[in-house]
Amino acid sequence: MTEILNDPNRELMSVKDVAICYGVAVNTVWVLTRKGIIPKPQKFGGSTRWSRRQILDDIIGKFS
Repeated sequence: MTEILNDPNRELMSVKDVAICYGVAVNTVWVLTRKGIIPKPQKFGGSTRWSRRQILDDIIGKFS
């Protein structure tokens, strides 16, 4: 998890990356997103990505 969140070259994260960071299954990421518990992703063409900074800020805010 730490490698993903601390990699300055990675600004956008996949649903798998987000699941690893929160320690949940991929399906749970979608549920948490729909419920507004974690930040919403952005769509780029056919792919969906989360901002690494938003995820990092969310985790720090929830778990610190």
